[in-house]
Amino acid sequence: MSQHTDVDVVIVGYGPVGQYLSYKLGRLGWTSVCIERHSEAYAFPRAVHFDDEIARLFNSIGLDADTTPAIQQFDVPYRWVNADKEVLLELVWRGRGRSGWNVNNFFYQPHLEREINDIVATQTRTQVLRGWEAVEVVQDDSVATVAARPHEGGPDSETRSFRCQYVVGADGANSFVRNNMAVTTTDLGFAFDWLIVDLLPHEPLELEARAWQWCRPERPTTVIPGGSPHRQRFEFMRLPGETVEELNTARTAWRLVGEFGLTPDNAVLERHVVYTFGARWSDRWRDGRLFIAGDAAHLTPPFAGQGMCAGIRDAENLAWKLDAVLRKKAPDSLLDTYGPERIEHVRHVIELCVGLGQVICVTDPQAAAVRDARMKAALQDPELAPAPPPLPRLGAGLTGSHPEAGYVSYHGRVTAGGVSGRFDDVLGHGWTVLGRPGAFAPLPHGTRAWANDYGLRLVEVGEGAPVSDDEGVYAAWFDDLDADAVVIRPDFYVYDACAAQSLDAVLCRLRSSLVVDDVTKV
Repeated sequence: MSQHTDVDVVIVGYGPVGQYLSYKLGRLGWTSVCIERHSEAYAFPRAVHFDDEIARLFNSIGLDADTTPAIQQFDVPYRWVNADKEVLLELVWRGRGRSGWNVNNFFYQPHLEREINDIVATQTRTQVLRGWEAVEVVQDDSVATVAARPHEGGPDSETRSFRCQYVVGADGANSFVRNNMAVTTTDLGFAFDWLIVDLLPHEPLELEARAWQWCRPERPTTVIPGGSPHRQRFEFMRLPGETVEELNTARTAWRLVGEFGLTPDNAVLERHVVYTFGARWSDRWRDGRLFIAGDAAHLTPPFAGQGMCAGIRDAENLAWKLDAVLRKKAPDSLLDTYGPERIEHVRHVIELCVGLGQVICVTDPQAAAVRDARMKAALQDPELAPAPPPLPRLGAGLTGSHPEAGYVSYHGRVTAGGVSGRFDDVLGHGWTVLGRPGAFAPLPHGTRAWANDYGLRLVEVGEGAPVSDDEGVYAAWFDDLDADAVVIRPDFYVYDACAAQSLDAVLCRLRSSLVVDDVTKV
């Protein structure tokens, strides 16, 4: 017998992306059900890295990257070396990034998911159905309906039906939700098989470096931390003429890690699996009441540790927009900006990762020699080096006209009311206008009143202001932007920046973008 339950949002998939989205929606006041076909949390790691932006987002749900045992901060250069271990490239991803957190954070995914699940469990608006799978989704002008039944059950097993306003597929590369949407895919055709080997040494490893890429044509190899103090991950590219079956054995895994001094006597082989990474994204992430996020929407090569990061960005972008639309504080068309904004950003990240992959995924010795000569020359003469890639930026959507619009905002340390710390920890987050001291003086009363009613905070920061700029982060940012004020969205991306005398016009444009028509169509 079918059971009918009404919720605001159905989330298919309960990995990190589904977990994050469900908690955000619950904290904002919306009910959701998460349908996860695995009856238990997946016991093995997949992703192992996130950056400073994701650390800031995790902090917004109560997961502190500085103190959580599941997270290990890493602060050394990321080196790429040739077969002779001569440096070809050094990526200095270290220290604090513009989001105010360490840029290199490694984690053990089963432990991280357990931490987030515990956070989700602190609020009552999320129901998690483990061991169930979505089998049907339909939608009309007023509602979407998802049918689910036990994953191990047959077609005659119990079926539950969930009626909702929106459905989000965070259900991986073989997404059920995406397969029920009218979407096409852009595939860059860059795909290789790699053997992933996760080990737990009995004692700390004595390696040349914990994170490096060994660009040797005889066997391209990745060495990175495994996400906890002693775990280590090795990745070995499948060679031409080698089968997946030959590569994906414990015997092969031990043989390949043997040259790093690891044996069954001094380490535990936790997992070996061949993973085929891809470089693709869906061209549309919304179909009426259906959305996709995470691996359901895109696949990213692993060379910059950005796969899960992209999915968490998706969830954050979607969460605040769903909240605004469900609360009738924005038109349904705001949700149309989700895909275009995120596709452009993730395309940039994927193309960056493909470029890095093209450095290491070389098995022809002659091609490798040409690559080595070119890259070593660039190290000696900076004029021969390619320009560093620009920061990823959101695509067309809810952003203004300033060149900084669409980029992630800076996040500094402040003091307010005698309390010091990161801005978010001291003052919270949400729609915010940051201004130099005195920047809000020209604002008319009506605009101030609308901002207050909408929940958009006006925060002056700097010398003499109620909020002090303890490290000068915001003063330097205002100077760089040649602006007196920056409007920051709930997902920490810049809506617009401007001079004080232009702020009223900027906020009026924002207000007009958020006007809700009497009749809203999906």
